[in-house]
Amino acid sequence: MGSNYVLLVASGKLRREIPVGETPLVLGRGPTANVRLPDDYCSREHAKFFEREGALFVEDMGARNGVFVAGERVLLDRRLTDGDEVKLGRTIVLVRKALVPSTNTNLGEGEIADTATKDLGPEGIQFVDPAVELGFNLTRLVAVSGMGLLFEADDVKSERKVAFKILRPDRATEANVARAVEEAKSLSRIQHDNIVRILSTGRMKNGESFLVMDFVDGLTATQLGKAGRLWIPEALQVASDTAAALSAVHQRGMVHRDVKPSNVMVEEATKRTVLIDFSLALTEAGGLASAPAGTIIFCAPEQVQPQAPQDAMHPAVDIYGLGGSLYFMLVGQHPFKGSSTLEIQQKKLGGPIPQVKPRLKGRAIDELDEIIAICMQPKPDARASDALEVKRLIDRARRRYPPARFSAANRNAMPSPVRKRK
Repeated sequence: MGSNYVLLVASGKLRREIPVGETPLVLGRGPTANVRLPDDYCSREHAKFFEREGALFVEDMGARNGVFVAGERVLLDRRLTDGDEVKLGRTIVLVRKALVPSTNTNLGEGEIADTATKDLGPEGIQFVDPAVELGFNLTRLVAVSGMGLLFEADDVKSERKVAFKILRPDRATEANVARAVEEAKSLSRIQHDNIVRILSTGRMKNGESFLVMDFVDGLTATQLGKAGRLWIPEALQVASDTAAALSAVHQRGMVHRDVKPSNVMVEEATKRTVLIDFSLALTEAGGLASAPAGTIIFCAPEQVQPQAPQDAMHPAVDIYGLGGSLYFMLVGQHPFKGSSTLEIQQKKLGGPIPQVKPRLKGRAIDELDEIIAICMQPKPDARASDALEVKRLIDRARRRYPPARFSAANRNAMPSPVRKRK
């Protein structure tokens, strides 16, 4: 009996693909685990994956930090489906349906059914990743999103650091990956200081699609906000630069579709704002993604409930995300809160547009709420006509505040607006 499922395991700088067979697969950091993880947050025997009547299950083996599926803790065992994300300590396991059931999946104690794997003892498992064949050494897992895994990597040929993103298998198929490659080529032609540069894209021998991008050494707007380093002037500068980036993207006939603070970075050395993660734009352009797309907190209402096929691909969805991101950068909280997608969607469609002035205790000028209002209108045709219009409004507001510094800051000491000259 072959394996019907494959686990894509990312732990620290290690990454490997493992079929689940007749013998249960135990993941943990101890010597009795089938797959040993270099993760101090994992227990010695953390989780067991096994097939039962053709279905895949995961069981918590008493791990001190628990096992989580889609953010929900597993109490005993839980059935898994294609595309599920399982978190063990700091290790991420993505579940995917095997394209061709494997027949070499019986594992003995401490054995690994992968001829490319080398056992390095207590330090964990080092393996030959498909990316190595392309000339990239994956060195660190940076982030996990609904679209895939983002790694810091070394480009062996150019001897420079790059960002290597592996798209989720269920987002990429053989029939349409070529279209996504063409869109990536189009995006790579955009020469703009505020847009991450895509260096290459394609498909590895194991069938996974990838993007190679410039590595931006800095912090996202989300991280800067949590660290208290975004005063009003800094937030406005980041928003202005993001608007400029979106204008360049829209002029190319593309839409980002996932504008949010975590997709906007500020480079540490230069303080340059960089719009990142175009994987959703590319996969949708290639026909690989399906609505709803984007992050529910920041995506436009029509991305959740499109009335027409083109609704979710209109530049107005990026304008909405820009407004929500500006709100977050100014206030430090999400523009909408709710316990479900439906509740948040109802607030977007029928509730009042969030305002920052009541939350900033005299430091906000009326123009800030006007900018957010023109970006976050429920109906697309009621929003700003384009990103440059938003940029002009933001730049006008910026003149009322001191210059941006991006220094360590305390939100309680935000500078007040400069008074208008008479």
